[in-house]
Amino acid sequence: MKTKFSFSRGLGRPLSVYTDEGEPVRHATWLELFFDLVFVVAIAELARHLHSNLTPLEVGHFAMQFLLVWWVWLAYSYYADLYDTTDTFSRLAMIVAMFLVIFLSETVPGGLHGGSFTFALAIFLLRLFLTGLYLRARSMDIEAKTFHNYWIASDALTTLVWGLSLLVPPPGRYGLWIASFVISIAGVFVVYLGFNAVLVQVSHFPERLGLMTILVLGETIIAVSVGTDLRTTVAGFNPMGVIIAAFGFSISVSAWWLYFRHFDERLIDRLLRTESDDWLRARERGLVYVFSHYFVHAGIVAAGVGVGAAIEATIHHHAFGLGGLLALCLGTAAFMLGSGVCHRATPSAIDSRVFRARVGMTAVLCALVLVGEMFAPVVLVAVISLVYVAAVVFEERQPGRKTTPTGVKA
Repeated sequence: MKTKFSFSRGLGRPLSVYTDEGEPVRHATWLELFFDLVFVVAIAELARHLHSNLTPLEVGHFAMQFLLVWWVWLAYSYYADLYDTTDTFSRLAMIVAMFLVIFLSETVPGGLHGGSFTFALAIFLLRLFLTGLYLRARSMDIEAKTFHNYWIASDALTTLVWGLSLLVPPPGRYGLWIASFVISIAGVFVVYLGFNAVLVQVSHFPERLGLMTILVLGETIIAVSVGTDLRTTVAGFNPMGVIIAAFGFSISVSAWWLYFRHFDERLIDRLLRTESDDWLRARERGLVYVFSHYFVHAGIVAAGVGVGAAIEATIHHHAFGLGGLLALCLGTAAFMLGSGVCHRATPSAIDSRVFRARVGMTAVLCALVLVGEMFAPVVLVAVISLVYVAAVVFEERQPGRKTTPTGVKA
C-alpha cells in the first residue's frame, strides 16, 4: 500500500508489496530517478573506456561488462517495482546502494584488465546488499509465499556464486561470473513460468526502462556535441564534423521515436493480471520485453561511442578503425533488433510487416561492418541515419494502432 513518506515513522515500518491502485498510473519516485542518474555514471565510464580503447576486442569486453552492470541496475529496479520503498529504511538503503554504484563506476576501467577483483567486489557488495533487502522482505505475510521464497533463494544463490568468484583468479573468476548470471536469469524464468500464483504489484517497470533509454540516449548526444563544439573545429574548421554530428543527432532522434512510439506504461500491470489460460504466454512476453532492453540500451551507448569516434576521425584526420566501425554498426543494429523484439513481445505488438522491416534493417546495419571501411565516416553515418529515418517513415505510414512519441495513444 502506498503511503506518504515521513521520517517520523522511523525505521521500523514493515515492508509491503506495492498494491495501491488509487492512481491511474504509478510513476517512479524522485529517489528512483536519482538512483538511475547515479547509475548512469557507471554506464558513462563504460562508454569512456570503450572510446579510449576502441578495438574489436574491447567492443566485446564492453558488451560483457555492460551486461553485468545493466543486470545490477535491473535487479534494483525490479526490487523497487515490487515493493513500496517509501519508508525511511528503504530510502536510506537505496542511498547506500547509490554510493556502492559510485564505487562500481570507479572499478569499470579495470574490470577486464587486471582489476577484475575490485570490479567483482563492487558488484558483490551491491548484490549482497540487495539480498539483505530481500531477506528483510521474507518476513512479510503475503500471498504467493512459495513464489516469494523461491525468488529470494534464487537471488541468494546468485550472490553466493558471484561471491565465490572473489576467491578464484581469472579466467576461473570470469566463469563464475557467467555461472552467477545464468543462475539469476534461469531463476527468473523458473519462478515466473513455473508458479501460477505470483506477487502482483502495481508496476511502473516500463517507465523505469523508458527512463533508462532516455538516459543512455544522452551518451549519443554528448558525442554529437563534439562535432558542434567550435573550440575543437575553429582552428582549421572542418564542416564534415558538424555534418556527421547532424546525422548522429538524427540517429538519436529516430531511435527515440521508434522506441517511444510503441511505449506502453501499463504493460506489466496487464501481463501480471492475466487470469485466463494465457497467463504463461503473457509472462513469457513480459520476460522477453524486459530482457530485450539489454540490446536497446547497450546498442544506444555503443552507437554513441561509434558516432563520437567518427566525428573525431574526421576532425583530426585519422583512420576510423575497425573498433569504431563495430561499435557504430553493431550498436545501431542491436538497438534496431532489440527494440523490434521488445515491441513484438507486447500485447499490442507491432505487426509482422513492421517487425520484418526492423529485422531487415538490422541485417543491413550488420552488413555495413563488411563494407564500411570502404566509405568515409561521414558517408557511413549518413547511411545509418537514412536507415533509421526510413524506419520511422515506414512505421508512421502503417495503418492500425498508433501512439505519439510520448507513448500516448493518438
